[in-house]
Amino acid sequence: MAKGFAILWAGAAIVLLAPTDTWAQSEAAPADDTVDDAAKTENSDIIVTARRREERLADVPTAASVIDAQSLANRGGATSSGELLADQPSVRFNNLNSSITSEISIRASSTARATNGDPSIGLYRNGSYIGGGGIGGRNFSRLDLLDIGRVEVLRGTQGALYGRNAVGGAVNVISAEPEFNLGGFATARYAFENNSAQFQGALNVPLADGVAIRVSTDIIEQDKGFFYNPDNDVYFDQQKGYGLRGQLRVRTGPLDLVLLAETQDLVTPTIHYQISIPAGTPGFPGGYTQNQFSYPWNTAPRAEQDINGYQATAKLDLGGAQLVSTTLYRERASEYDLDNDAISPAELMRARAAGQIGAATPLDASAASFVVDATSSFTQDLHLNGDAADGRLTWLVGADLLLLDSDFSVTTTRTPTLANPSPGNRVASQLEFESYAAYGSLGYDLTDALNLTGELRFTRDERSISSRQFDIGTGLPSGGPSRIIDAQISSENLSYNATLSYKLGSDVLAYGKVGSSYRAGGFNTRLSDPRAPSPVVVLFGDESSTTYELGFKGVPADRAYFAVAGYYTELEDLIAQVDDGCALTNAACPVAAVSYLTNAGNAKSWGIEAEFSKSFDIGAGTARLALSGSRQGGDVKSGRYTGLDLAQVPDWLASANLNLRYPVASEVTLTGNILFNAQWGGKQELTATSVDLDDYQLVNLRGGVEFGKLRVTAFANNLFDQVYFVAQAPTINRYSQPRVIGLEVGYRW
Repeated sequence: MAKGFAILWAGAAIVLLAPTDTWAQSEAAPADDTVDDAAKTENSDIIVTARRREERLADVPTAASVIDAQSLANRGGATSSGELLADQPSVRFNNLNSSITSEISIRASSTARATNGDPSIGLYRNGSYIGGGGIGGRNFSRLDLLDIGRVEVLRGTQGALYGRNAVGGAVNVISAEPEFNLGGFATARYAFENNSAQFQGALNVPLADGVAIRVSTDIIEQDKGFFYNPDNDVYFDQQKGYGLRGQLRVRTGPLDLVLLAETQDLVTPTIHYQISIPAGTPGFPGGYTQNQFSYPWNTAPRAEQDINGYQATAKLDLGGAQLVSTTLYRERASEYDLDNDAISPAELMRARAAGQIGAATPLDASAASFVVDATSSFTQDLHLNGDAADGRLTWLVGADLLLLDSDFSVTTTRTPTLANPSPGNRVASQLEFESYAAYGSLGYDLTDALNLTGELRFTRDERSISSRQFDIGTGLPSGGPSRIIDAQISSENLSYNATLSYKLGSDVLAYGKVGSSYRAGGFNTRLSDPRAPSPVVVLFGDESSTTYELGFKGVPADRAYFAVAGYYTELEDLIAQVDDGCALTNAACPVAAVSYLTNAGNAKSWGIEAEFSKSFDIGAGTARLALSGSRQGGDVKSGRYTGLDLAQVPDWLASANLNLRYPVASEVTLTGNILFNAQWGGKQELTATSVDLDDYQLVNLRGGVEFGKLRVTAFANNLFDQVYFVAQAPTINRYSQPRVIGLEVGYRW
C-alpha cells in the first residue's frame, strides 16, 4: 500500500507543478481548429469518419455512436474494453477475466473465446486494423485506451468499407492528436480494495508554427486483487507496468501529418476460475468446491502483454478531394500460464483424504499450459474522397493491405509415468495472413431530401499455417501424423452496402440499408485427446452475412439526440466456438475440454436498439442524460445445431448515464456521475444443455469538486457489490470483480 500511495502523491506533485498559463478543453482535447467536445455534444454536431470521410453523426445513415473525450472523462475514463463500451447499445464485452483473451461482440456477433480465431468485429486504432493473431487480437489493449480523443462505434455490417471480420460492426479508437497550443492533463488514482495506484497524463507542446508534439503516459502498480493464489502468494488480477506514446504533428499548407510511436510493458490480469463439482458426481463422491476467491494452483498464474507500434497518418487537401494515407506496423507479444487441473498436489491430497475426490479419480496435479504468442502486423490504407455536382455527388475510392505473422505455442506439462514417461509436449505454430482489398462508395442526392449510396469492397485473403508437436523431454516430434499440420486457405469476397436515406425535415433522418460482410476462416491448432467424443477439426471456413436494417436518427429538440434501428441478419457457415466433449467428470475422456471453432451451419440474428441523450439546465448547473437499450436474439437454422440459440447473446442490454455539474462559488464546481449498465437473458454455449448467461445490474458512482483546474473525485465502481458469473462450465465458475472504492486527483491546463 505504501508504494501505491507513493505513486499517487508523485502524480499529484506533477500536476501541481504543471504550467498554468493555458487551458486545454479536456484530458483528450481535440485539435485547436475543431469545436469543443462538450459543445459538439450539446449541439448534436459531432463529426465522425464512419464512412471514411468527415461527416456529422446525425447525417450518417447508419447505426453509429461516438464516445467523446469529455463524456469518457466524466465517468472516470477507461482502461479496459468493458469500461469503454459499457453504455453502448447492442454491444457486449465477453469478459474472460483477462484482457488477453476477452473480446467484444456487437449485434449478436459470435465470439471466438478460448481459441485462436479472429474477432467478429473490426478493431481499429486511428483507422488501422489491429485484430488477429494467435491470442490477444480480439480485444483492445490498455495502451489503445490511453489518451483517447474519441471512439467511433459502428454497429451492424461494415464489410464494404471496413472489410474482414466487421460482421457485427467496427470500433475505431482515435487517439488525441497533438494540438498547436500548450496544454495537457495529469490524473492520479488510488483504489483501496485492491491497492491499485495508477497515473495517466499527457503533455502537448507547440514547437513552431504548424508543428507540435504530444507525449502520453500510463503507469499502473497493483500487486493485490480479489482473486488469490495462496500456493504462490500472487493475485490473478494483479497489474503492473506502463504505456508510453509520443506523437509529432506537422501541418503545412494542404498537408496534415501525424507520426506516432508507442510501447507497452504490462503484467495484466490472467485467466482464473473456481472448480465446483457437486457431491455424487462420478469420481467426486463428496463433491469438491473451491473458495470463491482463492484458488490452489501450484502453477503460478501469470499474464503479460507487450506492444510496440509505429503509425503514420497523412491527410492531403487536393482542393476538391482529400487523400488519406494510414500506415501501421505493430508488434504484440502476449502470453499466459494456466494450471490445467486448477489444483495443487497438496490440495489434491487433502481433498482425497477428506473423501471429496475419489482415490482413483485420474487427476494430474502437475498438468499446466504455457501459452505464448508473438504477432507482427503491417497495414496500409490509402483512400481518396471528394464531391461533385455542387455537393450532390460524393465519392470514395481506396485500397488496403494487411500482412500478419503470428508465431504462437502451447506448452503442456504432465507428470511422467512408467506407461508414459514424457513430461509433456509443445505445439508450435506459425500463421501467415495476407489480405488485399479495393473498395469504394458513391452517393447521390436524388432530391434535396433523398439520397442513394452504394458501397463495394473486393477482398482476397491468403492464410497458411504450419504446426508441429514436440516432446519437451526429448525435443523430438511426437503425436504422430495427426499432430503435423500444414494447411492453407485462399478466399475471395465481394461485400456491399446499399443505403437509401430520407430527411424528415431538417432534423430527422430515416434510412434503410442492405449489406454484406464476412469473417475470415482459419485453423484450430490445439488438437484433442484421442478419446474426445467430438475431436477438433483443423480447418474452418469463412462466415458470410447479409443484413437488412431500418433506422431513424436525429435531433428532435434542442441539445438532444436520438437513434432507433432494427435489423435482421442471415449468416452462412456461422463460425462458433464448441468443445471436444472432454471433462474432468467424463469417464470416457477425463481431461480438460479443448475449445475450438467450427462452421456450425446457417443462422439468423435480429434485434432492435435505441439511444437517446439530452442536455439540460438545473438551476445554475447543467446535466446530461444518456440512455440506451437493445433487444436481440438469434438461432441456428441448419446443421447439427439447428434450433439452438446463438451463444453469448443476452436477450436485453441497457444502460443509463447521468452527468451533473453545479457551480457553488467562483471557480468551484460540484460534479457527479452515475453509470448504470445491465444484462438479462441469453445462453452461454451452443449446446442444448447450456446454462443461461448470468443477469447483472451494475452501478458506478462518482462525486467530486473542481477548484479551477484542479479536481478531486471519490468513486465507487460496482457500488452495490454485485458479483456474478462471467462464465460457467460443468466444472468451473468465473466471477466478476467485486466493488472498488477509490480517490482520484486530476489537473488540466
